[in-house]
Amino acid sequence: MKQLRWLVSAGALFAVLVAVEGWPALRDLSMNREWRTVEASTNGASMNGLRLNMQTQVAAISAQKPDRAAVFVRLQMLVTPSAREAWKDCRVSLRGPAGQIWMPVTNTSADGAIKLLSPDGKNHGLCRLFSRGEPEDTETIQADQLFLLPTDSMQELRLHVSGIGTRPHTLSFAITPTVRKFP
Repeated sequence: MKQLRWLVSAGALFAVLVAVEGWPALRDLSMNREWRTVEASTNGASMNGLRLNMQTQVAAISAQKPDRAAVFVRLQMLVTPSAREAWKDCRVSLRGPAGQIWMPVTNTSADGAIKLLSPDGKNHGLCRLFSRGEPEDTETIQADQLFLLPTDSMQELRLHVSGIGTRPHTLSFAITPTVRKFP
């Protein structure tokens, strides 16, 4: 009977220790994930003072690699000081219906592809809430994202946009990119 009390006491102490040590890690994990999607129309959506609008969606498929597609998305954001404070950063991902997640290509080799697929031939850079110059009160910022994914995964794609201050909520846009085939 005495051993049973020691085992119960040790088990309770272990549970308290796990709860105290694990709670901050569990909270950080839950705040870094996008658990709750907010459906957004293709005309744009707002969350925590930031207005997002998709301007361009293009998928490029090369004859040399017909099993891969480069999906280009241009976002336009109306950024206010309160939105900068609320969002703190900007994270964009592309989601497939089977739970696949693609993050934007961030290396310098993507610059040429973005310039080729953008309507104005410019690369406005990745999603950010601060302009390259002095921040204004309210400003419009464009962001270019390039994703590489299999061509058979291009149906029912969703673009997720979130910030540190908005997670676990994320804006979710349904996208159907225009396909351009290159020789």
